[in-house]
Amino acid sequence: MTHLQRWVGTMLDNLDNNVDKNTRIKILENCGRSCIPSSFIKKARAYKVKSANNDEFLDRLGKIWKHLQYNGKKVYVNYDKCYCPMMKSYKGKLSKSFCNCSRGWIKELFESALDKPVEVALLKSIMQGDKSCRFEVKI
Repeated sequence: MTHLQRWVGTMLDNLDNNVDKNTRIKILENCGRSCIPSSFIKKARAYKVKSANNDEFLDRLGKIWKHLQYNGKKVYVNYDKCYCPMMKSYKGKLSKSFCNCSRGWIKELFESALDKPVEVALLKSIMQGDKSCRFEVKI
């Protein structure tokens, strides 16, 4: 475990022990929002502009972003590993709060492209011992 990984784990434990749940979520979502590359947001916005509707947008986005799963009714984001550059090689479990960073990343992508609020629910987390991460996006 690296120094940075220990630091993040300690910070998360302190957030869990000293900050109410809604504030923790907001802090970590905002971290994720600032982490997403602006180039990816621009690409998603361009796909939205070129699309006649949300279905077409999601189909187009899914062709360039392998993590997106759309079945015509529900939108999911699936990761086979943790892609966080700080924690991807982390061994062990982290606070469940950590995954709100990824929720913020996903929310920023969809809200920026669609120009409206979305909800993102964490369904599975590698950092919590699951074999994959899975998020549901409600547009």
